[in-house]
Amino acid sequence: MSEPHSLADMPAASAASAASEASEASEASEASEASETYQPSTLPPLVILNPAGGQGRTLHLRPLLERALAGGRGELALTTGPGDGERRAREAAQAGRDVIAVGGDGTLAEVGNGILTSERRVAMGVVPCGSGNDYAYEALKLPHDPAAALDIALNGEPVAMDAGEVNGRYFFNALGVGIDANIAAAAERLKGKPFMRGQLLYWGASLRELLFHYNECPDLIVSFDDEPGESRLFALAAVSIGPTYGGGFQINPGADPHDGYFDVCTIWKPSLARALRLLPMIEKGRHLREPEVSFRKVRAITMTALKPIYAHLDGEVITAPHFEARIHPAALLVRQKH
Repeated sequence: MSEPHSLADMPAASAASAASEASEASEASEASEASETYQPSTLPPLVILNPAGGQGRTLHLRPLLERALAGGRGELALTTGPGDGERRAREAAQAGRDVIAVGGDGTLAEVGNGILTSERRVAMGVVPCGSGNDYAYEALKLPHDPAAALDIALNGEPVAMDAGEVNGRYFFNALGVGIDANIAAAAERLKGKPFMRGQLLYWGASLRELLFHYNECPDLIVSFDDEPGESRLFALAAVSIGPTYGGGFQINPGADPHDGYFDVCTIWKPSLARALRLLPMIEKGRHLREPEVSFRKVRAITMTALKPIYAHLDGEVITAPHFEARIHPAALLVRQKH
């Protein structure tokens, strides 16, 4: 059977199937071992709410949370700024407490980083209430009803999920560079404007970047696992754990957050007219066999540019000239529906 890094020359569906078969035994072993190290906590969980999440919509959940946590069933903490959720999650995990994130992808990423840097094996729960919520809805299959999601966050089954690490930072859904990351940076600037959330926010930012800044796509050296790097002009390089991001765009629709691999989609830079035709295909996951598009399943990827460039990382926009990412199979326990 082919190794994962050789799957680029195979059709996308066959590549995904082959990689899945190759990893099945090791994935089951890693997940089983990870689950065995978890001991259910006897302490009440810490529920971390980002009051700015979802453009302030998370605050409407406060009465629901307070009722559910009454009588010592949990503690509610409101974050005060960037990094506060990560710090609180780390301290709670170090004390042996499970942690619940209430907010969007950014809040989830902070809480997940706090747990993984605590060096303690505790479970995370998620109550989605952000702009995109791709990881919660697509990777975790959580309900859209906050009360139902909260019940799962408190009482669901802990399931071992893969996590990525790039430049010393953990991520749980997606990393990307190129026009995709430039779109994420533009979306950050558009947030807060009327009606700008979810897919509408991503579409607005996408059209803005494609029409006015398409010439800023980076020249990258991209290497997978132990392969030599390839240098060319890329429209984007998307590294996925979950199947969607950007409010539902299916850039790597076959991504499986349990298989121990990144799904990577690279698109060589086409003409602007061609890029505008590709965008709706990507939204629906219909770009799999287009000539500019390649897919791989890998455990590690490095991307190097000539100068600092944008990258999107679970709802956060960062900049660097070099990104080195690797997968951590079954690293994070997340409560899901029984």
